[in-house]
Amino acid sequence: MGHIKGKRFAGILAVGLLATGGMGVAVAQGGISANLALSNTIFAQTVSGLDGEGVAIFVGNDKLEGGDVAVAKLKFNKAKVTDLCMAAPIKLPGLGEKKFQMKVPGQNFSADNLVIGAPGLNGGMTLTNPQIGVDASQLDDSASAGQWGIAADTIHAFDQKIKATSIAADKLTAAGSQVSVVDADKADC
Repeated sequence: MGHIKGKRFAGILAVGLLATGGMGVAVAQGGISANLALSNTIFAQTVSGLDGEGVAIFVGNDKLEGGDVAVAKLKFNKAKVTDLCMAAPIKLPGLGEKKFQMKVPGQNFSADNLVIGAPGLNGGMTLTNPQIGVDASQLDDSASAGQWGIAADTIHAFDQKIKATSIAADKLTAAGSQVSVVDADKADC
């Protein structure tokens, strides 16, 4: 019988958690069989800049194990993120409380048809040609009719701190990304 070291186990588990989380996000967006669910984790993201085209922001919910959570759905046809840092709390058997962490320095993170479910976000933004109070069902097929939303041609967001329940994209590129599992008190974000 072989022996797996703790750090290798944590790394293998982190990759599995990331893949499972991605599948859970796809469920929330209707992309995978409905018998999968989100991980029940609210994770933190910080970005120094986000530039997006084809912007829609509307209210909705993400389904977590304990019930629905109210979120702002942030949808971008194209998005480019500067200095992404994302961390999710995890508990590993035999190792205790840890954090899964992904850092993408510089302008090396981009996505097509990016959707973020965010129960909380703070930071600045500039919208080009905003339309405020739009019926959310005009912005996204999965949005409920009569829900509130914002549409804009472009967004420049800066110094964003985002609490997220889900992230989904048709295509996501993270060049130079650094993925790690760290002690909960040693996470960078």
